[in-house]
Amino acid sequence: MKKVCLLNLGYSNIKSVRGAFEAIDVETKVIEKIDSAEIDAPLVLPGVGAFGSAMKRLTFGDTSYYINEAYKKGHPILGICLGMQIMFEGSEEDFKIDGLSFLSGQFKNLNQNIEKFNPPSNIGYSRLYALKTQNLGQYAKFNDKNFYFMHSFGLVNDELPTDQKLYVNFNDQEVLAMFHHQNLVGIQFHPERSGELGVELLSSIVEAFNV
Repeated sequence: MKKVCLLNLGYSNIKSVRGAFEAIDVETKVIEKIDSAEIDAPLVLPGVGAFGSAMKRLTFGDTSYYINEAYKKGHPILGICLGMQIMFEGSEEDFKIDGLSFLSGQFKNLNQNIEKFNPPSNIGYSRLYALKTQNLGQYAKFNDKNFYFMHSFGLVNDELPTDQKLYVNFNDQEVLAMFHHQNLVGIQFHPERSGELGVELLSSIVEAFNV
């Protein structure tokens, strides 16, 4: 049976994510920390919560160090919602702490008027779209489909060097909704709350990880 490891970020949606993977016959193992770069299955960073709190949890002990070492070795890593955000350099949600910095980019407050910030900004089902020049590969079937979002911060004007990425429009901003770059997959929305399409997407990612 295929398997993934779910890293508990403290405020994460572990139960619903486990259920989504079990629906496609993927075994899940919940881990509280990482003490070696040799992880025995693809690593999933689920997340519902605050950027700063998640990074403080990762930097306590050696977990963030070993995640970085695993990334450098090409270990497959999937980040969901907050789990995707912490893959990048930082977020306006907490300027005092850096992300894992696998990729360049800063997440911004999606509310155009920050003084009237009322989280979460983007909540509910929204349609994904791709740029015309993109070659989405196995993710092409999810273009123009609706997935469930719940977030206040997003990556705008990304510079990811991959064609395998999809976007969502919010407040006339082109916000990165998902990407696959080398051994990293990031999903800003919640596949575990997106019905059959969400489960199908997770299945495609597991296949892409070749596990």
